[in-house]
Order: sequence, then C-alpha cells, then structure tokens
Amino acid sequence: MKNIAILGIGSLAFPLGFIVNFVFNMGQVFQEYFVFVGLISVVVFTNMTFYKGRMKKANIILIIAIILGVIQIVLLNLYYPLEIKSDLYYYLRLSLDLPYVLLVFNWLAYSCYLAYRRLKNQDIEPWIKVRYKLIAISSFIISLYPIPRYFQPREIPWGDPTDPISLLIFGITAVIGITYAILLSISWFMPEWMKKYFNKGYKRELEKEFTEEELTNLIKNQLSK
Repeated sequence: MKNIAILGIGSLAFPLGFIVNFVFNMGQVFQEYFVFVGLISVVVFTNMTFYKGRMKKANIILIIAIILGVIQIVLLNLYYPLEIKSDLYYYLRLSLDLPYVLLVFNWLAYSCYLAYRRLKNQDIEPWIKVRYKLIAISSFIISLYPIPRYFQPREIPWGDPTDPISLLIFGITAVIGITYAILLSISWFMPEWMKKYFNKGYKRELEKEFTEEELTNLIKNQLSK
C-alpha cells in the first residue's frame, strides 16, 4: 500500500500549505514547497499504481514534473519581489504553472481512463469501475484550476469582494476545488448504499447457473486458452 500512503501525503500537503500560509502569513514561497510535494506525490502514485514493470515512459513524466516544480520554486525564491511590480514575471509564473498542473493531473486522469477501458468488460463489480471513472473525471477537473487565474487582476487580492472580476475568479476556482474534493472523496470512500446502487443487477459469472452444454463449452474454452 505504499502508493496509497504516498497519495495520502500529497493530498495532505495541498491544504496544509494553503492553511498554514493563510493563518501565519508564511508567504508564497513556503506554500509552493507544499504544492511541489503534493504534485510530485500524485505523479509517483500514478506511476506506482498503473505502470509497475514499465516505468520508462512514467519516469519521463516524473522528471518533467520535478523540473517544472523546481523552476517554480527557484523563480519564487529569486524573483518573488518582482511579482508585485512586473506583469511579465507574474504571467510567466502563471504560464509555467499551467503545464505543471495540467501534466500532473491529466497524467493521472489518462492512466485511470486506460485502466477503466481495460476493465470495462471484465467480470468486476461495477462500483470499482465507477471509481476509476470518478478519479479520471475529478483529476481532469482539478487540472483546469490554473486557467481562471490568468484573468485575475494582478494588483487586486484574489477573491476581493469589492471587485466583481476577482470575486468571479474566486467563485470559479472554488467550484473547481469543491467539485474535485467531492468526486475524489466519493471514489475513495464510497458509501455502501452507493456501491449497491452501482452494483444493481450485477451477478458474478461464477454465481450464474449454466446448462450442461454451456458449462461444457465454458470448460473447453478455458482449456483451449
């Protein structure tokens, strides 16, 4: 379960960085370290879960994500004061953040989708297949998170109630974040009633009754394989 533990660490890093920065005003640089840990943890989880034994392509994605994350941290550490003064620096950071987040979460979404496609016609409980779909959909949704930030006025605080544009951007990002949290929570902690709903009408092949002819053909097919 190492992959699940790594994903858990990453999932905790995101809110922890934001909350600590908000409460103690630690600064954007401090927060970015937690974001880096979170995003890299997601890539490591994806690679360990879906690419065991074929890590060549997966490791390329990991290396690219690490490079993008290090660039973000270096830019923040060296040039953070310029963000207040320079439009160029501000939008450069946003432009680098976009492929960074898109890569990490769409890599997970793509991997879950491929896994779902492989399992779709297998004799597996439907709720498990739904889990793959929900993780893929929620990962794609959260990958869009950096896009609204392009429209946030640089000189106005994010979510400023006196500015309609800033308030709209805050609302959009909040909806994206909440939708992601709900779908991801359902996929990992699906309640029993929901599992039963998705499994409605499902019956395992081994539990089905076969005629003597059907059973003979089934055995012949298995032996031929």
